[in-house]
Amino acid sequence: MSMPQPRLSVPLDRAAYVQLLTDHYPWTEVTVDLAARQAEGLSGIFDAQQGPDWARFVWVRGTLRGGFTAAGDVTWPLAMNALPRAQVTLVPLAPAVAELVWASRTGSPQPQATHWPELQADLERQRFAGVLLHDGTCSFWEGGRAIGGTLPASGAACQTLSQLGGGAVGQAALLAFWRELIATAHRVTPLDEAWRQVSMRLADEHPCLDPFAQEVTVQGGQLRVEPELELAEVQPALLGGFQATLARLGLRLADLPITELRARPEWAAAGLETP
Repeated sequence: MSMPQPRLSVPLDRAAYVQLLTDHYPWTEVTVDLAARQAEGLSGIFDAQQGPDWARFVWVRGTLRGGFTAAGDVTWPLAMNALPRAQVTLVPLAPAVAELVWASRTGSPQPQATHWPELQADLERQRFAGVLLHDGTCSFWEGGRAIGGTLPASGAACQTLSQLGGGAVGQAALLAFWRELIATAHRVTPLDEAWRQVSMRLADEHPCLDPFAQEVTVQGGQLRVEPELELAEVQPALLGGFQATLARLGLRLADLPITELRARPEWAAAGLETP
């Protein structure tokens, strides 16, 4: 397993408190307060720092994803014992941003050949989901759009941390997610015919959807994708095709039994709730 990242910088504009000393705000009170916030559906990060040592904990929609340090994952009792006189910071975040902070903790930053702002067009086209790192700050992305953080200065060299870790493993996970989502929707309302009609309409924009090419097909609610297709081409096509199919059928995401799918890291990478 790769080493966790140094802590990503998060916007402090919504911070509940910043660098409070546990001498004055004891760990016992911190713990009680966080439990109450967790019950109310907290999404955000909690940082504790003592000298050079630190621990970060991440919540998403009231669920504690876990904690980590520079050396690896850590539990709450261990962090309290290791950092008895810490400075503590709590920052509520949008759920998607909190999820990205957690998902990125073990990623390896990938340098990008293109500098900002030219890079933005590439990220939009790829429907990038992840973190864009630059000059000690970062921005958080979902579906090719920035959803938080600080954008780079013009001319900045950037690195990316993909939500799915990139590579073949990330691609396989995302396609498996789409297969499950489409099958789930099909069980609610058969969608083969609507998918075929939508694919014909969108084929100019997304050539891989062309029903005659048979590169991306849905039959009996089963998604099939030609293995040699690039994810950068397939992902936007699947998103466009799925959203248009739901619209044609008069369905909304809220009508589908997708609670478990929403909890998966691929949800954000699929771009389904991008504003």
